[in-house]
Amino acid sequence: MARIILQNDNVDLNMNKQYQNQGFVSDRDLLKKRSEKYLNLIAGLDAKTLTNTKGMVELIKAVQEEFGTADIASLPLGIVSKCFLGHPYEVHTLDLSGSQIIKHYKITEAMEPQFEKARSLANHNAYAIVEIYNDKIILIREDGTASKL
Repeated sequence: MARIILQNDNVDLNMNKQYQNQGFVSDRDLLKKRSEKYLNLIAGLDAKTLTNTKGMVELIKAVQEEFGTADIASLPLGIVSKCFLGHPYEVHTLDLSGSQIIKHYKITEAMEPQFEKARSLANHNAYAIVEIYNDKIILIREDGTASKL
C-alpha cells in the first residue's frame, strides 16, 4: 500500500502545466504528404533570406504547422537535406532539438551521430529531405510523399 510522505495540502501535483502533452503523432500521421510550403522552406535553407530572424521564425512556424499540436517528443530531432551552396559543401542540417541551428557540412566533415546516418540518403536524388527522429527516419520525396526507414 502506498503511503503519503508529504503532509502539505498546498502541494501542486500538476507540476508540468506548461509541458502537458498536446498530442501524439503516430507513424500514420508522420507518413502523410508534406505541404508545398514546408518543402519550399526547407529547400530554401541555402538561401541567405533564412539567416535573418524573420526567415527562421517562418521556418520554425512551418515545421510546427506541419506537425500540428504534437508533443515535443514526437517532433523530429532535425532535418537533413542536400546542400546547394556548391563544392565543398554536401549536406546541411536543421537541428530542431532545441537550438534550431542551420549548419552546412563539407564533404569530409563529420556530422553529429544522429544525423550522420541520414547523410547518404539526403544526397540521393530520390529524396528532398530526411527527417530524423529518436527511433526512425522519414524520407520525404520532392512531391511531399513520405516513407519510413
